[in-house]
Amino acid sequence: MKLLFALFIRNHKIFKMTKSGVFSLLMSALLISFGLSSCSSEQNNSGKPRSIGSTAEILVVTQNEVQWENQIGQSIKKSFAANMYGLPQAEPIFKLLHIKVDNLSDVFKSERNIFIVNINPKAKEAKIVVERDKWASPQLIFKITAPTPTAFIKAFKAKKDYFIKKYLAFERQRILKVFKSSLDDKVMRKIKNNFSFTLNVPSGFYVAKTTPTFMWIRHEANLYSQGIMIISVPYKDTTQFSRDRILMQIQNFQLHFIPGPSSGSYMSLDRKFVIPKEALVTDFPTHYAVEIRGLWRVKNDFMGGPFISYTFLNENTNQMITLFGYIYYPNHRKRNLLLQVESILYSVKFNKAGKK
Repeated sequence: MKLLFALFIRNHKIFKMTKSGVFSLLMSALLISFGLSSCSSEQNNSGKPRSIGSTAEILVVTQNEVQWENQIGQSIKKSFAANMYGLPQAEPIFKLLHIKVDNLSDVFKSERNIFIVNINPKAKEAKIVVERDKWASPQLIFKITAPTPTAFIKAFKAKKDYFIKKYLAFERQRILKVFKSSLDDKVMRKIKNNFSFTLNVPSGFYVAKTTPTFMWIRHEANLYSQGIMIISVPYKDTTQFSRDRILMQIQNFQLHFIPGPSSGSYMSLDRKFVIPKEALVTDFPTHYAVEIRGLWRVKNDFMGGPFISYTFLNENTNQMITLFGYIYYPNHRKRNLLLQVESILYSVKFNKAGKK
């Protein structure tokens, strides 16, 4: 209850400063107490207060309101609050909260993700400092100190992708830590026996279909669905890692194994509304993976939603693996649910020497 009260005070203070958003902020405090941001006690093993904050939320601390409204704030918003690629409706990568440094009370110091702006004319050059668990745990803080706003913006733009990457990785770690208390051993054992690697799959998911080269894992809630496909094929050459080859392979397995709700319908990928976008990921647990984001749809029906996939080589078994995660949540925001699935995919771990 003390934690919920702290959240109420934090959000109330934000309301008083911004003069807007009271209902959404107060509701977010209540949702936090029951969602992934909740916790059972105020402290953890580190002895620091447990951090607070909703999923993918960053508290931006500036020295004054002018900084937030001018080019400094505009640069931060343009990067951190940019629309996440592959979602059917516009949703930001991060939700941003903002306060002045004078208002950085103990409640705000408990925020999980913090970004601090510090313009100091005495500084010789821009300097970036990263701190973990300074005031709460888990917590990630980035602080840029620069002699001028121009120097700050230059330093921020040079490292913006790095900041986003680290904040998202921190969110995935937190989500997996929450999931760890309720993993489904039965589902995980089936994955391990079939593919010689493991995924941390939380309770609520079940294996809907499995073959020696394919597995479909589902979570069906009242209003939404989350799903994971695992595809395993023999590795032959590097051309298998091209975007189009990966997409063709995914669609082939969807056609044969993922039926739609009506006769003649089946799961497929959208190539027009949102063009699938690939990226080389070097911080994946397998060290190297091709990430693809886009939209899936049901052929001959009207269902659809966002997906994310990772394709990599399991050198122990010489199999090319594709992990495909998707969300179905019509008329609702999907970023947080997709981030949960993405976190599960990031938990992949090979068995030693390919042994089952």
